[in-house]
Amino acid sequence: MYRKVTPRFQVTNENLRTQRNALLIVCAVLLAAAAVFSFIAFRGMNDRSRIQTQLSQRMYSASASAIEEAGRLGSIVTSNASAQLARVRQYVFYMDQLNSLSISLAGGDSGRLVSSDRFTTVYADLDSLETLIQLSTTSTLDARTLLQNHLTELQAALP
Repeated sequence: MYRKVTPRFQVTNENLRTQRNALLIVCAVLLAAAAVFSFIAFRGMNDRSRIQTQLSQRMYSASASAIEEAGRLGSIVTSNASAQLARVRQYVFYMDQLNSLSISLAGGDSGRLVSSDRFTTVYADLDSLETLIQLSTTSTLDARTLLQNHLTELQAALP
């Protein structure tokens, strides 16, 4: 009196073939997804380097303009000296903003184009030159030369 026990799931060639085909389809979909994500990641890295290059070129152009404008400042105070100094300050502020934008886009200090210490030095030079222009009692030649030197160092530090 033995009872015949039948398995709940019967394994047939048809079931194995269906499972294998389903597994192959899942693997193909995962492989395609990995390829698409790799392409997107590669494209993103390429875009990031292109953005960094453009920001660096714009900073270089702004620094060249700031150096040129600082060179136009005379050694004696004239009526347009404040306006010229304001244009130099605008270029420096623009470069500072581009540097901050680069840091934001890269997600940290790896995106920093120029050290913030260089901007601090240039802003200090601008403030001292502005004070000399407002007092208009002494020559601004030394302060202007110092400003030009620091702007040139900032430009040389660009990648």
